[in-house]
Amino acid sequence: MRIAIVVLLGLAAFARADDAKALKPYAGHLVLTHDPPPTVFAELPAFLETAFDKSDHYEFMKWDVDFVGVLGKPADKVTLVVLDGKTALVSMELAAAKQVVIGHFTPTKAAGFVVGKPYAMALVSGKTTLAKAELLLRD
Repeated sequence: MRIAIVVLLGLAAFARADDAKALKPYAGHLVLTHDPPPTVFAELPAFLETAFDKSDHYEFMKWDVDFVGVLGKPADKVTLVVLDGKTALVSMELAAAKQVVIGHFTPTKAAGFVVGKPYAMALVSGKTTLAKAELLLRD
């Protein structure tokens, strides 16, 4: 019985190593998209490859934002913060799995969002920024 447990633990560690390697190019980045992220973890690297912008700058005409954050460091829970200068327009706590956070939010004019203004987005844990991007809303 102990041998089977060791083998299973070894396979789990191997799978985590493969996951980390496939997501390494996106560590520390928050990838914004109009398309919902995949629900199967194995499909995530291909999804990120097509949606990722190396400049971390995303422009949206449709004010509906799906995002995938690949954390630069491990964390169980993080907070998505969307800033207008130093003012937080959005602050929501999210759970991380395999150093990945997937979520969605809708910026609205009622919440203070305006066309043509850049917003800093970050996934933070305490005072540490784990992933970031910039959002610009267009008409």
